[in-house]
Amino acid sequence: MDKNQKAKECVSVKTPKLDEINPHDPKIPYEKETPRLNNRENFENVIEKLRRCFQEKDFSDFDVMFEPKSVLNRCNNEIIGRHSIQEYIEKTYHNVEIRLFKIRCLIDVEQRHAAIEWVVRTKLPGQNQYQETLAAWYFKFSQSDFSVKTWYIWIDQAYLKHISSLEEELPVEKHWTPLEPYENYSTEQISEMIRKKIGLFENEDINGWSDMLHDQLIIRPPWDLCIGKEPCVKGASKFFENFENTQISKIELLHDKEKPNWAVYLQIFSTKNRETGETGEDIDYVFMEINDQKIRYWRCYFNTNKPPGNSGTFKFFIKTLIDCKRNEKQ
Repeated sequence: MDKNQKAKECVSVKTPKLDEINPHDPKIPYEKETPRLNNRENFENVIEKLRRCFQEKDFSDFDVMFEPKSVLNRCNNEIIGRHSIQEYIEKTYHNVEIRLFKIRCLIDVEQRHAAIEWVVRTKLPGQNQYQETLAAWYFKFSQSDFSVKTWYIWIDQAYLKHISSLEEELPVEKHWTPLEPYENYSTEQISEMIRKKIGLFENEDINGWSDMLHDQLIIRPPWDLCIGKEPCVKGASKFFENFENTQISKIELLHDKEKPNWAVYLQIFSTKNRETGETGEDIDYVFMEINDQKIRYWRCYFNTNKPPGNSGTFKFFIKTLIDCKRNEKQ
């Protein structure tokens, strides 16, 4: 056996299929990876530096933090080129006193992606009151260094709270406590779960889709909280009474192996109103926690600034779930 063949065999890893895994087994094989410490620290440093740029309102380092042809998508507004991104951010935030408090951060060191959720607190010029909202960022970094190639921003415009100061006690996540210790899943296993869930939903297979939801499911969309599997299933059934030709395309998947039962994925969600023929489409950010191969926690962000009447979107689907939860309480 030659040296090359022997080396290939040494790093060969068999990833089990979804129905073969035991998520409690600490010896689940993972794909070969590069050393994490230095890579992770560098990604975290870029994120922290960008946070300080906002808080200090100094964006002069964008020249070295972003690729020349980098792209920013902020709530469906697309800006191309690092100088244009800097001008846009400076114009948007130059008069805003802002603080960013990290909720959670996932980093995929192999893929060079990062996802961060924030509590965002602001004070507008000429006003004495402070506001609190929530936001999500998703980064794709250069393959050759730690400069930003693509940057998505979602703002939870439905969550808006008036607070007494920028340093007020932070909100606490209610009803959900992350699992400890983490269950072990590989990137391929999580990708297969998402692919299967999307396929079942597109085919309007409510029974199969519901089998992938944990009995303790918590859905945390903008503006509300949905607890339990049953209202979610009823909401999906109601949704399909009104909509058809639903298509969901997973465009990115981030799996942080330090938290192997967590993942973030981006999707394009589109559907058609059965009665009006109206169609709609949006790009969504989804964070999820997996327990026993089922979705236990699911947090989403999407653009809530669609014009009135454009109900053929992911927003309408989530609203249907929440309405079913409220009907159960009556």
